[in-house]
Amino acid sequence: MPLRSYLGALLALFVLAATVALGFGWESAERDSLAAARADAAFGAGKAAEQLGRRLASVRSSVDAVASSPGAAAVFTEPAACRLSFSLGGPQDGHLDVLRRDGTVVCSSQPPGEDEAVAYQGASWIAAASRTPGTAGPVTDGRTGRPAMLLSTPMAGQGMVVAFVDLIGLAAATGGTFGGARGLEFLLTSGDGATIVTRWPDAARWAGTAVSASRFTGAGRSGAGSDVAGLPRVYGSGTVPGPGWRVYAGADRSAALAAAHRLARRQAGITAVGLLAGLLATLLVYRRITRPIGRLRTAVRAAATSGHLEPAVTVNGPREVSDLGAEFAGLLAAVDRELGERRRAEELTREHERNYRQLFDANPYPIYLFDVETLAVVAVNDAAVHYFGQDREALLETVVTDLCPADDAATVREELAAAPPVERCRARRHRKHDGRVTDVEVTSHLTTFAGRTVRCAVIDDVTERHQLRQRLRQSERLESLGQLAGGIAHDFNNLLGIINGYAGMSATDVEDLADRDPMWARLHDDLLQIVAAGDRAAGLTRQLLAFARADTVAELTALDLNSVVADVEKLLRRTLGEDITLVTRLTEDSSPVLADVGRLEQVLVNVAVNARDAMPGGGTLTIDTDAVTVDEHYAAQHPGVRTGQYMRLAVSDTGTGMDKETLDRAFEPFFTTKPKGQGTGLGLATIYGIIAQAGGHAQLYSELGHGTTIAALLPVTEQTAVTAARTSLTVRPGAGETILLVEDDEGLRALTERVLDRNGYRVRSARTAADALALATTADVPDLLLTDVVLPDMHGPDMVAAVHRELPGLRVVYMSGYAESILAARGTLPTGAVLLQKPVSAQHLLSVIARELRTGRTAPAAVADGR
Repeated sequence: MPLRSYLGALLALFVLAATVALGFGWESAERDSLAAARADAAFGAGKAAEQLGRRLASVRSSVDAVASSPGAAAVFTEPAACRLSFSLGGPQDGHLDVLRRDGTVVCSSQPPGEDEAVAYQGASWIAAASRTPGTAGPVTDGRTGRPAMLLSTPMAGQGMVVAFVDLIGLAAATGGTFGGARGLEFLLTSGDGATIVTRWPDAARWAGTAVSASRFTGAGRSGAGSDVAGLPRVYGSGTVPGPGWRVYAGADRSAALAAAHRLARRQAGITAVGLLAGLLATLLVYRRITRPIGRLRTAVRAAATSGHLEPAVTVNGPREVSDLGAEFAGLLAAVDRELGERRRAEELTREHERNYRQLFDANPYPIYLFDVETLAVVAVNDAAVHYFGQDREALLETVVTDLCPADDAATVREELAAAPPVERCRARRHRKHDGRVTDVEVTSHLTTFAGRTVRCAVIDDVTERHQLRQRLRQSERLESLGQLAGGIAHDFNNLLGIINGYAGMSATDVEDLADRDPMWARLHDDLLQIVAAGDRAAGLTRQLLAFARADTVAELTALDLNSVVADVEKLLRRTLGEDITLVTRLTEDSSPVLADVGRLEQVLVNVAVNARDAMPGGGTLTIDTDAVTVDEHYAAQHPGVRTGQYMRLAVSDTGTGMDKETLDRAFEPFFTTKPKGQGTGLGLATIYGIIAQAGGHAQLYSELGHGTTIAALLPVTEQTAVTAARTSLTVRPGAGETILLVEDDEGLRALTERVLDRNGYRVRSARTAADALALATTADVPDLLLTDVVLPDMHGPDMVAAVHRELPGLRVVYMSGYAESILAARGTLPTGAVLLQKPVSAQHLLSVIARELRTGRTAPAAVADGR
């Protein structure tokens, strides 16, 4: 298309744009003017309705006040006592009257003239006004002959109080107040819109007239309408509170549009002048450009024929056009060189594309490319489409984190942000379209794709490999146990049957002799022990078989924990060996628990065997039972434990103990520190499962060189009655005594501080013995020292001995997760020391502290070797 055609189109566009702008300006001016008029009308109508509502409410209040006044009744007997006053702004705006039931005037704010006392007799509203309060209008005021609004309140048995509001004066007041600069017309109609209550101007003519008798059309959604005379207006409306009348305020539509039209005409003139100037300037520029361009085009055609452009092409016109002619010859040479390089680059790109497709699309491993900034997937190969089970289009609408489980999204973002240019075998999880989660190893590297930096990720699904490896490890660990259970359990149970049968028969044979001879009694007792041991062995064999086959365990029954320990004690004393000292301490406050007796005995036997292995040079094994109350403070330290009554079973040894890494993994299945072939790692895991099955909670306390304590909390059951009355611990709050707390565990120290502080004690805490010694020697002398037995820098008794050199009378309470007998056997704790077994409930802790402060006992002397 020639330039002159573009110029013509441009001129036509200018004219069209100017025309549209003028039309739009004209329409906008009209719309804005009408909107302003409608807003003014709506404001005036709303204000008028609001004022009318307040005025009617004031009149109603006055009428009700007169009707309820005690002196109003006296007016009927003494009309001369009438003293009414009523004003709405002008003498003709209304009056207030007290009427008899027949309509005669008794008292009035406007003294009656001749025959005015009977002006309301026979009025249509008299009957209704004498019965109930009401508002009526418009009515004709019998005294003034003018249209009025009536508000009435009856006076029981006597008459009524009536207020007349003159509608002509009301309309004039409204129009004068709210007419504004636009000279708004106001029309007040009844709530149903059928009757004109009043109008301003010309209220005398229209008050009480039916709306249908006028040319009033109301207001549409745009506010447009016509008044009673048919004059077009822009209306706003409002509702009068109370009677529900509608107030219409109308602005003259033609007056509102006149100013808009004047402004639009001025804008049209200015636009026409500007358009003409623009057209002349465009024509001038066209002539200055097209002529030199024509000469340049002739030169270009010659260059196309000859193959080169003369370097001295002379083109007159603007400098830009003349420079274009001078640069065109150089451009042809540059274009020729660029075309040659581009052809070579395109050929190389096609070769790379073929190689890429062979390596990418045909690769058997799933591969996807994603943007390193947005993590959006930008390309996938066929293997990835098959692997994820989604269409290619769906995969290209995802981001990398969508391919992983939701829980891994944050971790994947962090790993990708810190990934090196080449990352090999990054372990990750992927989620397929069907919801399956797989374990993968992702190898990725940075590259470019479609002009942006991406990372190419190659997926190696190792899910099956991991599963096979785990199954192989588990199979190897359980192989010997399964072979033992399947190979000899049957014969072993038969042998146990023979042993138990003969032992039982023998016990029956000597039962009568045992009653008369102590020697036979001992033999009878030994035989019964054989039977009991055989039964336990059979039970353990069944448990071994059940474990090997993953069978369910027996039903839980109500058991006495003390009885179970007593039954197992005799067997353990014979099997632990002479170098192991067994100590049992059974509580007198025992309550039944729900457990399987065979499994519970298995717990004791397994723990005892583990303890024996941990004490190759001999030692002490202690079994404790105790009734404990778990409160909120204890439950806060041990997630998963609920508050309530528990029986605690604790087994402690003086063995080698465990380091923190081993302690953290002690309950993991198949985890063992024993040499290969000497343990399956199932012992503590089985114990943990048995205790958890009984609804209990297992805990492990251990430190290298200080032995190990396994504690089990078993919930008390109500299936059988408690045989012994429970002794409740009395907690006496403190009276501001100072407690020096020494505990190296941060969480336990903070919680103990909180318990003591909330119960009236002042607490000064230390993590190490050195910190405690520094605090003990300050001016604020503590009343009691509460310390852990094992501290990171010094044993608790050594620290206590140092404190007693400065404060010889200081009372001391020790805390430890090890049994008292274990600590005493190792010489760690002085004889007679007050020891609280961890974990200790808040109630027990407070009770012991209160008792020690009350009795005033001091700590026993430390042992001779300083511990």
